Amino acid sequence: MRPARPHEGLPVLLQAILTLREQREQEARRHYARKLQAVESAQRSLAVTGRELQHLAEEHQFRLRHGAQSQDLRYLDIYRHTLNDRLTRLQQELAAARKAAERAWLALVQATQDRQALDHYRQKRRRAYDYAVACDAQRLLDDFAARAPTLAGAWRQPADPETSYPT
Repeated sequence: MRPARPHEGLPVLLQAILTLREQREQEARRHYARKLQAVESAQRSLAVTGRELQHLAEEHQFRLRHGAQSQDLRYLDIYRHTLNDRLTRLQQELAAARKAAERAWLALVQATQDRQALDHYRQKRRRAYDYAVACDAQRLLDDFAARAPTLAGAWRQPADPETSYPT
């Protein structure tokens, strides 16, 4: 009697489902990597704007100390407001990018858990199948041993005088 294969009785092959879940996990990894790149890009833009704003403040202080015209100070002030607006917008973009990365991370964790659960189930079924095969093989060997005379038993039987060596 042949043991049931690991996938018999299941409506769909486990390997096919496992392949789909692995693909979903890989896509989740790529999606998470893209979201992390977006976070890093937003952080770089924010840092550049912050340095630019700091440089502008230093320029403003320099011009105040060295007597600049009010028109120049007004342009610097308008530019400072523009940079502050950009800084606020970039901070919001960074927060949104971090939230998106967090959602992508959770999706990746879920996809990984789904794949691991199916992989664990498949391995469990495989171990059960291997055990059933080993039991059947042992049962077959036991049946052969019970039916056939053993080599030791055949050796102990008296030799047939007609087939033995001539003296």
